[in-house]
Amino acid sequence: MARINVEDHKKAIFTLNGIPPFEEEMTFYYDESGNCRKFSLTDAGFNNTDALKGDFVLAGVAHEGRSFDIDVPSLYAALDYKEGQKELKFKHLFHNSKDFQSFIGSKRATGFLEWLIRSGLYIHYSALNNLYYSLVDIVDSLWETHPQWLMYMWDIKGALYDFVIEHQDEVIDIFIRHTYPNVKDVSTFCNEICSLIWGYNDDSEYDPGFFLELLRQMLKTAGKLDKLIFVQDNEPFMLIQEYYIFYTERCEIFSKSHHIFDEELTVQKQMSNLELYENDIHLSNWQFVKSHENIYVQVSDLIAGLLRKLFLFLDENPLTDIISIAMKLKDAQVKNFTLLWMLIRKSDEKSPLFIKNTNSQKNVQERMLKLQLLGVSNLLKSQAPIERKFAGGKRA
Repeated sequence: MARINVEDHKKAIFTLNGIPPFEEEMTFYYDESGNCRKFSLTDAGFNNTDALKGDFVLAGVAHEGRSFDIDVPSLYAALDYKEGQKELKFKHLFHNSKDFQSFIGSKRATGFLEWLIRSGLYIHYSALNNLYYSLVDIVDSLWETHPQWLMYMWDIKGALYDFVIEHQDEVIDIFIRHTYPNVKDVSTFCNEICSLIWGYNDDSEYDPGFFLELLRQMLKTAGKLDKLIFVQDNEPFMLIQEYYIFYTERCEIFSKSHHIFDEELTVQKQMSNLELYENDIHLSNWQFVKSHENIYVQVSDLIAGLLRKLFLFLDENPLTDIISIAMKLKDAQVKNFTLLWMLIRKSDEKSPLFIKNTNSQKNVQERMLKLQLLGVSNLLKSQAPIERKFAGGKRA
């Protein structure tokens, strides 16, 4: 049985992000979308291209205290719930929409988002970029020898991620030859990554170039020491093996709250081997339920699926395309993008911890800017974008 000290995790989040602990008692409900079970390197690159494109999203709704009333009949009416249908699922909400843009203007999307706004519920999510998460162990291995650069942690992680995206084939070739994340010859691994960065990077052009050069210098030192602690002594090629830690993390961060997850047997088994403690008091603040028996978990399924589709849509369309799309949107689409923006902002104002993005800061900021352009900026013409405070790293 593994014992976890919740206080340590809360302290780390505050230290790295400047976000105070959340001590209010609430009830959080969860479902997931995009769980590929395992994310690994193969001879062809990656075992799951969908996981490479889209986030793993653990998301749902929350309310203050242990009990809360919602208007279920009006929810059923908004979603055209059929008699005999076992439970609400995102596939029923998305229905026959050909793409996200057509879905967001549908009557079902409007009905659900309007209902959610009226309900008084908060949304929450933890969104994980699988590739970003698989890379940041490299950077997190460098702080032992370079603590003076910790203030640039998110910038350096973002620079590495952007570099890998731009030169993916060459970087992944190095990873495969070195059985990443089970690197045996750290010196050669670091030298090869450094040479690749040196060949492409111009550190005089823009900030990412500077941070990429900073990373290169740190890797040179690691190569001389033959040490990258987080990418050594792991299973070869296995980038992400267990998603249960993202469930556990929410129970740790919101230790005073109760957490209700959709039944997931693999996760349940793994979490049954954990014990959470805070101030030496044992915490039993989570449970798993059958989704068809809990309407809040069913709503969480809708949220998780919707958010994953939203993030895919925002990521696949460059900012210039988003501006063009925004100019052609129908009123219902503008309204619903605005409602999504409002729901995220409401939760962010409750606590930045409600919204977690394990992704590069640039990606997170661009997503919110794009969402604003599609929705509230179209509607109000002037509104400052949300700044996402809690974006970034694996060790946070």
